[in-house]
Amino acid sequence: MLKSIERLPISAVNLVLVSAFLLGALIAAAAGNHDLVPPLFVGGFGGLAGALYARRPGSRDITRINGLEYRDERDRTLAKSGLAAVGAVALLMALVQFFLVITVAPFDSPLVWAAVAQLLILTIAWSIANSVVVRRG
Repeated sequence: MLKSIERLPISAVNLVLVSAFLLGALIAAAAGNHDLVPPLFVGGFGGLAGALYARRPGSRDITRINGLEYRDERDRTLAKSGLAAVGAVALLMALVQFFLVITVAPFDSPLVWAAVAQLLILTIAWSIANSVVVRRG
């Protein structure tokens, strides 16, 4: 990994997530949606606090994995297994959502197209991920 990334106080993934929440809060404030600003700031700073807590030297495995602050290859392997299970559940939930939406919404509804897009994106991502994993052995 790059030395500049290793020196960050939190992982690169957490840096992106925290930044997205804080940027979202700034955009919401600029757009005049002041009800959305506090929850976004709380999400951003809560994520930062959780990442820093998971990054401390004495943190447990589960704390590091849930906080996306992997310390070594073992943490990454455990996290991959957990995320694979989450992906399978997400795909099944998207399929159930798709069937529910197409039975209650008119065909030209934006909800139908959103459900179709979500199911397609998850299916394509799953197929690509499986291809990459199989090629790597």
